[in-house]
Amino acid sequence: MELSILEDSDSLTRVALRGRLDTEGVDQVEAKFNAAIAPSGKNTIVDFTEVTFLSSMGVRMLLTMARVLNRRKAKLVLQGPQALVHESLRHSALDELIPVAADEAAARALLPA
Repeated sequence: MELSILEDSDSLTRVALRGRLDTEGVDQVEAKFNAAIAPSGKNTIVDFTEVTFLSSMGVRMLLTMARVLNRRKAKLVLQGPQALVHESLRHSALDELIPVAADEAAARALLPA
């Protein structure tokens, strides 16, 4: 699992995840994911286009960060999940708690102004 910071502006953080967000993948990126997003408390878009698998550990990591941002009046949005990952988001009902967008423009539109 890999994490890249795509954008870190005054109002937005964008990160990309690549690989399997399973137990091993979460172990590899969770500390970096939290460090990239939580301290600033800004609206965040997570590019999911290259995430190939999402387990319950990945769901926990995302839900925890969404709650942290919510307390700071910011929002977490997931961008472009593949079909299998999108299905996992629906089955876990995570897509009811964290907005999911098809692309970056749609993700940005879901964020508060």
